[in-house]
Amino acid sequence: MGLVNFITRGFIDFFGITHPTPKQERQAAWFICGLLVLIIVVAALVFGLIVMVVGR
Repeated sequence: MGLVNFITRGFIDFFGITHPTPKQERQAAWFICGLLVLIIVVAALVFGLIVMVVGR
């Protein structure tokens, strides 16, 4: 879970959010990484849709 913690701490430090407690940090890690995955999936779907429409 080193990469997940790295991403979470980077996000928290970049946006200047108060550092959470260890329990909250675990919840924040899942939340931040979950949103990141959701954004990537949606962007990939939009890109695929655009390629399919324009590629005809």
